[in-house]
Amino acid sequence: MTMTKTRSAGVAIALGLVASTVTLASPADAAATGIYKNCTALQKKWPHGVGTKTAVDKTSGVRVTSFYHNTNAYKLADQRNGGLDRDNDKIACEKR
Repeated sequence: MTMTKTRSAGVAIALGLVASTVTLASPADAAATGIYKNCTALQKKWPHGVGTKTAVDKTSGVRVTSFYHNTNAYKLADQRNGGLDRDNDKIACEKR
């Protein structure tokens, strides 16, 4: 084999290995693991948002209390998409 053919074969094998190890999460898997693209996606699972156990809504005069209280779920969602809690009150995607 010539040097060019050997190098090409090596590159093809390397690309094949990389392609076989890269997997993308399906939308269903993403929701199950706390990877939420936006609040609409998160609210499909938790209609009033998710927050830490000690979270207190500070965005309005009437406090939101109907969100799902789960510190681990909030941390996972915030870790994957920090924009879900824009007001930093430890409640992601809260709504009444």
